[in-house]
Amino acid sequence: MEYHRISFIHDDTEYSFIKAMNERLTGHALVSACRMEVQIYMKEHNLKGKYILTGMAKV
Repeated sequence: MEYHRISFIHDDTEYSFIKAMNERLTGHALVSACRMEVQIYMKEHNLKGKYILTGMAKV
């Protein structure tokens, strides 16, 4: 597992969290997994609507 910091903007507020991700994910699969994690984060924190994925990086 690798840890990634995922950042996104929702309603003019930037959010960031760290998540363990499978180290075998690359390219489109990694971006898709990050987007899924953002959707889970938004649901857990009662954030509704659209978001913009602004970054992801290994930490």
